Amino acid sequence: MRELKGWHVLVMILAFFGATIGVNSVFVSYALSAFSGGDVTQPYLKGLAYNRTLAEKDAQAALGWQAQIDAQRIDGGETLVRVRILDRDAKPLNTLQVTMRLRNPVNSYLDRNLTLDARGQGDYEARITNLSRGQWDIIARTRANDGTGFVATRRVLLP
Repeated sequence: MRELKGWHVLVMILAFFGATIGVNSVFVSYALSAFSGGDVTQPYLKGLAYNRTLAEKDAQAALGWQAQIDAQRIDGGETLVRVRILDRDAKPLNTLQVTMRLRNPVNSYLDRNLTLDARGQGDYEARITNLSRGQWDIIARTRANDGTGFVATRRVLLP
């Protein structure tokens, strides 16, 4: 067996810390490129409009509408998103223009805006191709006849 000298120990320590720093650098660069850290665009302006946002939420609550949102994979790899909107008496609302934003919580470049097709009985649908697996926020928007906005949100997990 050879004698362990000081320079051997120095090389081992430098190799250990060099490998540790190298791996950490790779992880940090990947993390920074995968998620910017910002979840909301223009947070300052949205903060200034906070009172208006609260008033809009109160007006929506006064409508008494309810929404049920569902998403599922169907044959051929398509995704079917269905939104059902009911009034305060649980009657279907059939004459609305409903738009939808599919929001990826991790990568905003994957977000999509769509218009849903009315199917009757308060149902509105969209078929989406090439939607990646994972979590998605579905944000459905419409307006009442008096102009009051209605927004419903649900997070779904697509296999």
